[in-house]
Amino acid sequence: MIPLIISYILNIVDYIFTLYWVKLYGIEMEGNPFGRWMLEHHLAWVFKILVVGVLFVLLGYMIKRYRKGMKAAYLILTVYSAVVVYHISICFALMINET
Repeated sequence: MIPLIISYILNIVDYIFTLYWVKLYGIEMEGNPFGRWMLEHHLAWVFKILVVGVLFVLLGYMIKRYRKGMKAAYLILTVYSAVVVYHISICFALMINET
C-alpha cells in the first residue's frame, strides 16, 4: 500500500507542477491532449484528485486479494517518480537559463 500512497502524492505534485507551467507558459505546455482538454474545461482536478484516487483505492483492494498487483503498484510508482523528476529537471534548467 505504501507505493500507492506515495504514487498518489506524486500524482498531486504532478498536477501542481502542470498548473504552474500552464500558468507561466499557457495551455500549450500540456503535451497530453487529454490533459489539455481537461485543463481547458476545468476538469483536471476532478480527474487527478478524485478519479485517480478511486483507481488507487481499487488497486489497493486488488493487491490485498492478489499479491501480483504489487507489480502494478511499483510500476505506477516508477512512472509518477519519473514524471516528477522530469518536472523538477525543467525547473532547474529554467533557473540555470535565467542566471
